[in-house]
Amino acid sequence: MRAVIDTNIFLAGLLNGSGGAARIIGRFRDGEFDLVISRAVFREYVDVIHVFDNAISAHKTEELLELVFERAVKVEPVATGGLCKDRDDEKFLEAARAGQADYLVTKNKKHFPRGLTTPQIVGVGGFLKALEQAEGMS
Repeated sequence: MRAVIDTNIFLAGLLNGSGGAARIIGRFRDGEFDLVISRAVFREYVDVIHVFDNAISAHKTEELLELVFERAVKVEPVATGGLCKDRDDEKFLEAARAGQADYLVTKNKKHFPRGLTTPQIVGVGGFLKALEQAEGMS
């Protein structure tokens, strides 16, 4: 299974180690899905997560960013023609399309076009459920 993870999910997981977003980080760490990124997505991860350096331990931040850099499937984005309501979110949809991601996981589903089947735009709970269903099928 392939997924693009919005920065807000990684940030939430780093800030709250016991929430659903933290479980997504754990599942990525355990190799349960392939993370898809582009340069622009990774750049946003680094820039935004470092804004919270006072709230998140440097060790946790650097460990996650290094893991993403080492393990993620890196793609060249495919232009989507401005489908997102927030242009800053376009990079995630572009990466998802280029990497043939099954899911785009975000806390801002309203910023993405409705009715997409590939990738499916889901929140934390929806993605965790999809991972559990995939686990049950294997």
